[in-house]
Amino acid sequence: MAFVERSQEMRYLRGLFERSERGRPQIALISGPVATGKTELLHAFVEEAIGLGALPLIATGSRAERSLPLGVIGQLFHSPALPWHLLEETNALLTADALPSPGATDAPAAAMRRAAIRLARGVCSTLLTLSTERVVVLAIDDVQYADGYSLQILLYLLRRLKFRRLLVILTEWPGAQAPHSAFRAELLRQPACHRLHVRALSEDGTARVLAEALGDPSAAARLAPAYHEVTGGNPLLLRGLVEDGLNEGGAPAAPGGRSLPQPPVPGRLFRQAVCACLYQWDAATIQVARSLALLDRWASPALVGRLTGMKPELVVDIVESIGGSGLLRGERLRHPAVRAAIADTVEPGDGADAHLRGAQLLHDRGVAAPDVAEHLVAADRVPDKWAIGVLRDAARQALAERRDDFADDCLELAQRSCADEQVRAPLLMSLTRLRWRRDPSTALRHLATLRRSVLAGHLGGRDVSAVAGFLLWHGRGDDAREILARARGARDSPGARPGDASQGTAPLCLRAGSESALPEVACWPGHPGEAACAALDAVLTGAPDADPVARAEEALSGCALSEDSLPSVLSALYALLHADRQDRAAAWCDTFLRDAEAEGATTWRALLTAARADIALRQGRPAPAELWAAEALTLVSARGWGVAIGLPLAALIRARLDLGRVEDAGRAAGLVVPKAMFGGGFAPGYLRARGHQHLAANRPRAAVADFERCGRLMREWGRDLPVLLPWRGDLALARAALDQREEAKELVAEQLALPGGDRQRVVGVSLRAMAAAASPKRRPGPLREAVALLQECGDRLELIRALADLSRAHAGLGEFGRARMMRERAVHVAAECGAEELLARLLPAPEAESAAEGGAAAEAADDPALLSDAERRVATLAAIGYTNREIGRKLHVTVSTVEQHLTRVYRKLNVDRRADLPLRLRYGSGAEPLAVGEGGA
Repeated sequence: MAFVERSQEMRYLRGLFERSERGRPQIALISGPVATGKTELLHAFVEEAIGLGALPLIATGSRAERSLPLGVIGQLFHSPALPWHLLEETNALLTADALPSPGATDAPAAAMRRAAIRLARGVCSTLLTLSTERVVVLAIDDVQYADGYSLQILLYLLRRLKFRRLLVILTEWPGAQAPHSAFRAELLRQPACHRLHVRALSEDGTARVLAEALGDPSAAARLAPAYHEVTGGNPLLLRGLVEDGLNEGGAPAAPGGRSLPQPPVPGRLFRQAVCACLYQWDAATIQVARSLALLDRWASPALVGRLTGMKPELVVDIVESIGGSGLLRGERLRHPAVRAAIADTVEPGDGADAHLRGAQLLHDRGVAAPDVAEHLVAADRVPDKWAIGVLRDAARQALAERRDDFADDCLELAQRSCADEQVRAPLLMSLTRLRWRRDPSTALRHLATLRRSVLAGHLGGRDVSAVAGFLLWHGRGDDAREILARARGARDSPGARPGDASQGTAPLCLRAGSESALPEVACWPGHPGEAACAALDAVLTGAPDADPVARAEEALSGCALSEDSLPSVLSALYALLHADRQDRAAAWCDTFLRDAEAEGATTWRALLTAARADIALRQGRPAPAELWAAEALTLVSARGWGVAIGLPLAALIRARLDLGRVEDAGRAAGLVVPKAMFGGGFAPGYLRARGHQHLAANRPRAAVADFERCGRLMREWGRDLPVLLPWRGDLALARAALDQREEAKELVAEQLALPGGDRQRVVGVSLRAMAAAASPKRRPGPLREAVALLQECGDRLELIRALADLSRAHAGLGEFGRARMMRERAVHVAAECGAEELLARLLPAPEAESAAEGGAAAEAADDPALLSDAERRVATLAAIGYTNREIGRKLHVTVSTVEQHLTRVYRKLNVDRRADLPLRLRYGSGAEPLAVGEGGA
């Protein structure tokens, strides 16, 4: 690394060398903060002096050898630079025989002094001899760590070697508690003693170092402020940071040059440099540095003094000394990486004790709970009862700031350290809520304790319903019913507040909307979820409501995603979905998914992602639906999903079926699920999906069993609503496959008679099932009605199935033109949905290929946007196979009017017959929905 900003010091030392050459001994004391380049300056000058013919005698002080008598003198005069005869003489003086033995009868101190005097006289004679021939450079690095006897001999030499060619250079870190103060005072009294002070690098100096590393001065100038800010100009830290950066790399600073990241990224070498600085200090300074790391922004001389037991005045001096090394900005360590590196040097046991003392100090001072709690968490224990409240308050604030990991640490320590069950239960409840939000499997180990807390009366209100929800989620229905009885008592008790025992958690209130029906807890009047619940009920039952879609969107617009609002959000999303507003449901779901991701709420994300898969299926997008469902199963483990695993699994099975991948759907249906799931609200949707997989795999009897079990559960829970789950139509298809046609017809009739049975999608899928049970001649009629209704409600996947059935029905009657026309439309819709494999399974491959060719020709027709609304209505019905008379009846117009409209349609679209009507007429054109049954064609 570049040797920068030291030219002035080098010039000064050269001047001293010149004086020494003239027989005027000189002394240079180079002082400065730790790791600011004193050693580098010393070695650079010694190398230069050797080049000028000087004889170097070099030693380095060490904290580890400070108690070793004559250690530094031994280094100086064991130098290989000495002539061999002088080296033998000094070696003889320094041998163990020349020093007092441990068993000497004289007092050890007196014997050592006599030995030191003999040694001083000997080395003085040696230096006299050497300095007559050339300049002797006697260099001692880190003299503050030299042993006392060596320093005494050094002073002895300086007092006696007058008019000799001698240059003594010493480096020191004075520190706040500099050792050997008597030596230093005596040294500075010498008339030829000169003091040099080395400081940290400036920003310009930093730029020069970076320029050497990068080979690009302009890039170095741009990077210098940031790198100086991190290192404070400390050369050792700068070297570590640069080496970390060169290893990490970034954009090249110049063509062919090296690169450094911006902003700087402190790494392993930077941390090692910090530790190297730390261990050059004395024990008191290290203790203060660690206290600064521990207290961080709360560090002050008074608090550091109380933490370390030092006087504030001494702390001020030590902090100033540390600051000189560039590690501080004001009274704080300048970078988190510096703080972390210093904190990591503390032994675990010592660190825990220090954190406890720090927590007590900050608490006594009235510091905010999160700052105190950081130290309690680091210590992993509490000093007294006051700490429980601090941890609880810190967790609340951390949750508000989305610092979930810290909140978890606080609550875990608080509940583990609390002996009072009345206080501990709410803490454990808060911890379980937090962990459930990220992974429901983590709630398992707390359920037994929470249940006991509810029964003992330590938990009440919304916590009761939350515990019940956790129990339901993990299949413990009996325990949940016991808890819900407690919830009803809380709700009916005098003074109960709205929401105390209401739908407090997602598991309790994933209502019927997701083709599942968990046992519900009623919404309180005025509860935020009331509008969403009412909207969903209105959509599912067909109950009178001014505008359930508007109510659902109003509920969503007023929701900020949270544990309490999640059930309302899901209810409102499914209200929109079952109201055939898939586009709005998708947009809202995407919004809340982003919110869940920002909150770090993995369980919320998983539930919303599963809902997004349901929405994508209704949108006729099976490929994205499969990805959403698979992601939901990845976000939360199978164990974490509990009985709710039926939700994403059902979507995954249905998506793969809609993609025509029956075997893949079978693998998903074969995954092991908890037995308890079949006693809960997530079973019906799963059973329905699995039943369709059986049906697609030509196992109608297995399908019948699943569909019947699905229906039995729906009836038991009072949620037998075809808008939600038209299982009778599914069962009718299975019965028809077994040639049980009368039973199938009865099932369809029952389905249409239920509340909501007149909804377009329900009627559409019911008519398709009815056609499957009808004789071949009677199939086209209900299928054409089904196609029109499924077009209208936008369920494109069911539409593909209906079109395929209609094509086969026409072909079976020998109506091959109409069959081809239906195939063409099926191919077009399948291409839009990415469901080509589904269609290939529903229709024989040669027919599908022929349809694709016909579809391509029809697609080349002119733009349907040229048509008027009346013409488009007529043309659309004609395109799906209705006769002119049937069109007239549907639109309440005469046959002549229909013929006139069709004549204009053929002319505008440049076609000759119905089969050539463009596919875009109804699919992908963006036209307004056809209002079948409206008059005024």
